[in-house]
Amino acid sequence: MADPEAAVAIVRAFRPEESVLLIRRSEREEDSWSGHWSFPGGRCDPGDAGPLHTALRELQEECGVRLAPECCEGPLPAMLARRKIGRFLLVAPFLFRIDTVLPTILDPREASQAAWVPLRKLCDPAQHALRPVPYRPNDLLFPAVQLDDTPLWGFTYRLIVDWLGLTPPQIPREAAGFQVACRLLDFLLTQGLTRRQGWKDCEPTAEMLTPDVIKVAVVEGTIPVELVQARLSLPDSHVPYVNYVQVRPESIRVVGLDFEEYVISAERVR
Repeated sequence: MADPEAAVAIVRAFRPEESVLLIRRSEREEDSWSGHWSFPGGRCDPGDAGPLHTALRELQEECGVRLAPECCEGPLPAMLARRKIGRFLLVAPFLFRIDTVLPTILDPREASQAAWVPLRKLCDPAQHALRPVPYRPNDLLFPAVQLDDTPLWGFTYRLIVDWLGLTPPQIPREAAGFQVACRLLDFLLTQGLTRRQGWKDCEPTAEMLTPDVIKVAVVEGTIPVELVQARLSLPDSHVPYVNYVQVRPESIRVVGLDFEEYVISAERVR
């Protein structure tokens, strides 16, 4: 794997209750994560001794929190972060342990808000649901946790889910997205749509599909967008295990944890 291009600091405190430090990034046009909740972190500089140094430097610059390398419990597996423009960014997360929450002094160019978020909130399935998020089309629903008036979603959400082991262990990662797609197909059938074609492996040359689509099912009728979105927005007994779901009258796209896609295509009643 290539060397990480960025690093983040996951700072976990144990008093007054177990919590983790998150910042809300300042809104900037050139920032792919503008306005997002995220861990302190950023791009590796040529002068950094390594990704760990990057994480510590960014933590101090963005939050005014200075930690020694000895506070690091270790690295987590590097993860790919998608950007609005350009290729993915490989990010190295580092886990830090401190006894008590620390005050923050934010650099307003980098962060507009900081919060020590209780882990009990992040681990509670009732806090997780598929939701629309700012600056994305309303037909897209992302797994998220609501923090104040802004959802925690995207790369940081996925990193938290992996770090805390919130994906249901009884469901293999490669099967998680397909299970969501199957449940949505069953729901459509309860709403009066009829099955024209069960799940079939996809030929990537199909005009309507991207190369990432794995399976396709076909129903007859119009997808009831509001009903499907309301169904997806309900908290479940576990956290959502997809990257996002797109709901349109003519199709539903389920994008799984590894960005594989499952499509339910709707045909008009003849």
